[in-house]
Amino acid sequence: MRRFFKRLLKLGRRQEGVAALEFALCLIPLLILLGGIMDYGQLWYMEAVLATASREGARYATRYTTDPTTGVRLAPDALSPSVQSYVTSNYSGLLPSDANLTVTPGDSGYTATTQGLPVSIRVSADKYWFFLGNFIPGFTNPQPLSSTTVMSLE
Repeated sequence: MRRFFKRLLKLGRRQEGVAALEFALCLIPLLILLGGIMDYGQLWYMEAVLATASREGARYATRYTTDPTTGVRLAPDALSPSVQSYVTSNYSGLLPSDANLTVTPGDSGYTATTQGLPVSIRVSADKYWFFLGNFIPGFTNPQPLSSTTVMSLE
């Protein structure tokens, strides 16, 4: 019986494998932190892409407003390609495939020759949390992101 207790006491004093256990316990929170940093980095990237897309769409709508064949100024709704297809074709590839990029031109009622009329372009997308959605219950729904730019027709 005494021999059993001596072995049991020796078993508690051994230190092999403690480093592996500490590493495993520290690795889990570090991976969660790294995944959260990646998710928020993608969020900031998507916000930057949406801001650039709305600015580019508004610039396109205000600068290219003359029909080359007739010389008549075109309203942003009558542009070819339209503002929606221009922004979507140039910026949808920069966003994740599940982002659902939508472009909304602002006020309707443009006239062909009105200068100084404000053009409002709103670009929106949904941010899906690929890592934090698995760990935090509130992150399971997509977060809507949008950017709006207003410029005047020239």
